[in-house]
Amino acid sequence: MPRSSAQSDFVVRREAPVALPPAALLVSLPEAPVHQASALATRWVLRATIFLLVVFAALCAIGPHIPSGE
Repeated sequence: MPRSSAQSDFVVRREAPVALPPAALLVSLPEAPVHQASALATRWVLRATIFLLVVFAALCAIGPHIPSGE
């Protein structure tokens, strides 16, 4: 299948980490063990997002029909 003209041609390469001076090693953070979100976490975030969008859409739909209590 031919590539779309909208696709980019750049390549991301991970460079070697920059060496910190000895004084900075006291406050440096450890390197993250995983560089990508897991599929399970991605699915749950997507489900939570869809759920909240449905709740907000329902509130927008029924909000004007809720009596104000006056």
